[in-house]
Amino acid sequence: MEQILDRAANFLPRVDESALVPGRVDRRIVTLTAPASRASEQYRSLYYRLDRMRGLRPLKTVAVTSAMIGEGKTLTCANLALTAACANPEGRILLIDADLRRGQVSDYLGVRSIPGLSELLSGDAEIPDVIQRFKTSSLAVITAGKVAEQPTQLLASSKMKRLLELVREAFDEVYIDMPPSLPFADTAILAPHCDGILIVIRANLTPFRQVAEAVEHLAGAPVIGCVLNAAADSAAPYLKSYLR
Repeated sequence: MEQILDRAANFLPRVDESALVPGRVDRRIVTLTAPASRASEQYRSLYYRLDRMRGLRPLKTVAVTSAMIGEGKTLTCANLALTAACANPEGRILLIDADLRRGQVSDYLGVRSIPGLSELLSGDAEIPDVIQRFKTSSLAVITAGKVAEQPTQLLASSKMKRLLELVREAFDEVYIDMPPSLPFADTAILAPHCDGILIVIRANLTPFRQVAEAVEHLAGAPVIGCVLNAAADSAAPYLKSYLR
């Protein structure tokens, strides 16, 4: 598996044309659709704060979650991964959609959704089948694939743990879109295998109590900070990051 992944990680000079769906990139992927916007600038600010933290601690695998559904974790994770790819055009950047219940990375980026992580962990696909390059960037993507019947079991499997070990070696930076932490056990299972966890909080929507519960639910995991999403311009930037 190591050799297969190493070959897959060296795919970047090639473009998987079948992965591209022209015109389907969601407008909220502001790193691409509005690179000069305030929102895009805030993603860059978040990225470089993480980059500074890398000088103090290992931070190769960064996972993004939220307390509940609808807080913007997938948009944050996708924009952050694309920001990393823009900042490191010669680097190896990987985005994994590990939300096997409601994967949305393929919809936001306009790439094929199947086969993806679900098929890989189920044994129905191999790594070269599921890893795809996003356009002509240095970003590689593994989508969630089909909705899994037993997502928790798949994410808790030895295959998933081994995959995380391998991508850590094969890529320079790995960003993982996790399921919401409160409704499901999935994130608590995967979080200890990541170097850092960001929790997305939607302004004027997420109660403080739920944020506190989410942090408690991830006890023992390396929670490095929170990201306030969809804040009004009058109160704060569109995306303001708070990192410890």
